[in-house]
Amino acid sequence: MSTIARFEPFSAASLHDDVERLLRETFGRGLGHADGPAVTAAGAFGPALDVEESDDAFTIHVELPGVASDDVDVSLEENVLTISGERRFYDDREADGFRRVERSFGRFHRAIRLPDRVDAAGVKAVQRDGVLTVTAPKSEEAKPRRIAVQAG
Repeated sequence: MSTIARFEPFSAASLHDDVERLLRETFGRGLGHADGPAVTAAGAFGPALDVEESDDAFTIHVELPGVASDDVDVSLEENVLTISGERRFYDDREADGFRRVERSFGRFHRAIRLPDRVDAAGVKAVQRDGVLTVTAPKSEEAKPRRIAVQAG
């Protein structure tokens, strides 16, 4: 017996997918989920990020080209990792003339909710070659462990 899928153009999932596709086509990225919107206003700087989970930790990589480490704030409160700062516009030209600027500048803010099983005291942040890497180790209770099977 075959089933026929109902066409529901105004269902919440369909509408969300359509809006996300439209934003991705317009701005190059879609909406964020747990960490808030990834789309920023035209010309505003909104760094892209990747989140990875391993057996031992969560690792977040944030693209921050042209942002000095002194201009970045990283905090963890109630399992919400917040990365904020500012990419400044530098005008170091000496002569007047034609200029076209396509790079984005301004304040940015990204927040990511991490699971309860993070060891907050062990979180580290390192910025190198325009990429901020935040490592949030898992608590010992959350790490997978091997359980020996005994013969009975």
